[in-house]
Amino acid sequence: MTSLLFLWEISLVLCGIGLACLLALIVARLFSTHSADARREARREILPLLLEDGGYAGQLRGMELDVATALTMELAEMTAGSERSAMLARASALGVPGHLERQMHSRSAQTRLTAVETLALFDECGRQARAALDDDNADVRLGAALAIARRDDAPPPAVMVEKLRVGSEERSLLLVSLMSDLAERDPGAVAAILFEKDMPYDAKVAATDALSRTGSEYAPLLATMAAAASGESDLQPRIFRALGRTGHPAGRASILEGLHSDEWPVRASASEAAGRAVLVDAAERLGELLGDENWWVRFRAGEALLRLGPRGIAVLRVAGDSDVPVARLSAEAILAEGRAA
Repeated sequence: MTSLLFLWEISLVLCGIGLACLLALIVARLFSTHSADARREARREILPLLLEDGGYAGQLRGMELDVATALTMELAEMTAGSERSAMLARASALGVPGHLERQMHSRSAQTRLTAVETLALFDECGRQARAALDDDNADVRLGAALAIARRDDAPPPAVMVEKLRVGSEERSLLLVSLMSDLAERDPGAVAAILFEKDMPYDAKVAATDALSRTGSEYAPLLATMAAAASGESDLQPRIFRALGRTGHPAGRASILEGLHSDEWPVRASASEAAGRAVLVDAAERLGELLGDENWWVRFRAGEALLRLGPRGIAVLRVAGDSDVPVARLSAEAILAEGRAA
């Protein structure tokens, strides 16, 4: 009898707990629904304030300010030029920059990252955005750097590299995008990175790629760097590939020298550069490289010969009749590929 009474009491307790949990879920659901309805209503009221002149409502607070900040982030991605500037001016009047600045102190790295990306759009918030370069989180630091890269008050590229801890903590492929943005604003400062002796390898590679995308203006500099990077088997091929992307003949001497390198990655990248720059006087050496011991070098050399046009085709046909089996097979394969194309 005592045991049955005990089980009965336990059952009552469990039922009570279950009922309490159910009531809590119902209350939470009601609160969530009410909050969502309130935010939807706030969005309907605040959206015209951000998109149209004449609806000034003074500084917002609480949930309305939070909604205005979220709307500003969304609209910033969908607008540009004068339309975005006008929207940001209205958002500034509503108090959005101050709210974003407070979000920069959030414990959530994602919240800080989103906040700095929007904060950097406001002309008057450069100092606050630059402060995010000292954030403990690497993603926030990189996001801040990308956000402020095109601002006139952005730090010099070398300072960016130091703050991002490039080479030790930061190895993102987005470094190239960052350097490209910095090069659009100040290409000379990005080029100076290549001459900094203690600059991390990753930073030099990103700067090289960024400069090659600016056109042929920096081809002579890249050619100089390609020659100066002799012995740096990781960096030199990247410079040759960048030089090839410019398609500029200014790198002729460096490229011809690279074709004789003892390192196969350098020979391959120099071959690629010779083809893109259409260096006809490299045809004979490219023909020799069709018999290279490395497949990738043979492929790049053949590809470059095709780019050289009639002179390169003639070298390929001579190699196709060669007594060297490797060179003959390479030439036949490249000629077949050229005909197929």
